[in-house]
Amino acid sequence: MHSLQHGPLEVLRGIYSCSSGELSSHRARYERLYRLFSTRFPGYGSHFIVRAPGRVNLIGEHTDYNGYPVLPMAIDRDFVFIIAARSDSSVELQNENPLFGQRTFAAGFPVAPSQQGDWANYVKAAVHGVLEAGLVDPKNAAGFQAFVGGTIPESAGLSSSSALVVASALAFLEANKTKVDRKVLADLLARAERYVGSEGGGMDQAVSLLAEPGKALRIDFFPLRTEAVRLPEEITFVVCNSLIRAPKSETVRYAYNRRVIECRLATALLSNVVVKRTGKINAATRLADLSARRLGMAPGVLKEMALEGIGELPLSLKQIAHRLGETVEKVERENCTLRDGTLLKEPSEGFRVWNRYHHVVTEAERVNLAAKALQDGDVAEIGTLMNHSHASCRDDYEISCPELEALVSIARDHGALGARLTGAGFGGCTVNAVSSESVEQFVRSVTADYYQGYVKEEKGREFIDYHNLRDVIFPCRATTGAGAWPAEQLIG
Repeated sequence: MHSLQHGPLEVLRGIYSCSSGELSSHRARYERLYRLFSTRFPGYGSHFIVRAPGRVNLIGEHTDYNGYPVLPMAIDRDFVFIIAARSDSSVELQNENPLFGQRTFAAGFPVAPSQQGDWANYVKAAVHGVLEAGLVDPKNAAGFQAFVGGTIPESAGLSSSSALVVASALAFLEANKTKVDRKVLADLLARAERYVGSEGGGMDQAVSLLAEPGKALRIDFFPLRTEAVRLPEEITFVVCNSLIRAPKSETVRYAYNRRVIECRLATALLSNVVVKRTGKINAATRLADLSARRLGMAPGVLKEMALEGIGELPLSLKQIAHRLGETVEKVERENCTLRDGTLLKEPSEGFRVWNRYHHVVTEAERVNLAAKALQDGDVAEIGTLMNHSHASCRDDYEISCPELEALVSIARDHGALGARLTGAGFGGCTVNAVSSESVEQFVRSVTADYYQGYVKEEKGREFIDYHNLRDVIFPCRATTGAGAWPAEQLIG
């Protein structure tokens, strides 16, 4: 049996920045996964350990793919891979969770996807992306064996999918003895994850790779830039799972991708007015290209242009095409095409372009204000901004649900300074800013009112089952970003 000595303990403490009790729990988990790897894949002499954390987004929802900033933090829930390189190109995966079966595929380009929704697709997305970028030669790629253990709740809006992609990429790169700059890799993996069919941004991959312990990470895009922002000790961020699944791989995908398309349409419509009003050609590809700062105009003038170009009512493709002076077919082809080449179906009620635009631009400003509030230690302002963010997510972006609303209300009733949905929405989790000295009482109270109250009363809802309440409601510690280590550095 392997054990962790002083050196490995210090490495783990550097990763998790946690108490001695929590450190013992992390140590036991790494030891268990190592033993399970050795049992499942005997005879491999050289092992690596790869870890990639999930994240909770404190504020800045659905702004990343629009080119605007976000403010997440990496959390002490993660994927850990015990890996060994192979002499051939085969990738063989065994998951600690019996719900996710063994998977094997070849690391050759292109990598054929598994059935939609299969967990192996996130590993394949990473391998495919690394090969497509030419970081590893497909003709000489080494595969790997991996035993996978994860502690990030699935389909909860805490980026379990992106953490799995990041861990898989690091595993594949380690197997091929290849080093890549972290920012370069974050950009690459943001594109690579579209392999699974969602049109997301780059927040999740960037924070998983670039986070710092004890800090949130303000992330700007195009080009990727990060700034670590220290978290005030007076508040703790507590995650509460609504127990409503929010999987991008199922029916939510249409709703998620629709909002991406609506933002593209907002970009086209606003850009059209800006060109007409200013006479300057504007090659805008995302909403941040049309910010007041980049255009050099007052925010009030830009809002006036947006109202002229977009209007506040839902729009059909025919109406949008008329405003742009284009054919419906061209507008649809240029704005409604998803990555797999299919067209997003026009919603019967029309595209809610103004609402999506209004959310994105106001949310971006809330990110700026929240980063300053964190730096200033202004916990009351942080809470207020989180509450305003939730209202915008609910009313303009329409990504809340009754369960999230109940959970937010209960959290505020029990002293949360700020409470909001986090992640893509449509279910998943809330993030709550709670006075650090009140965390235990907050957890007890929300548990009683939501998990033992609301959930049991609403018997007609499809709540997910859970075995351990600590996987459902828990305070978060801001950890360091993803990494890879020779096994002996973590397993004595």
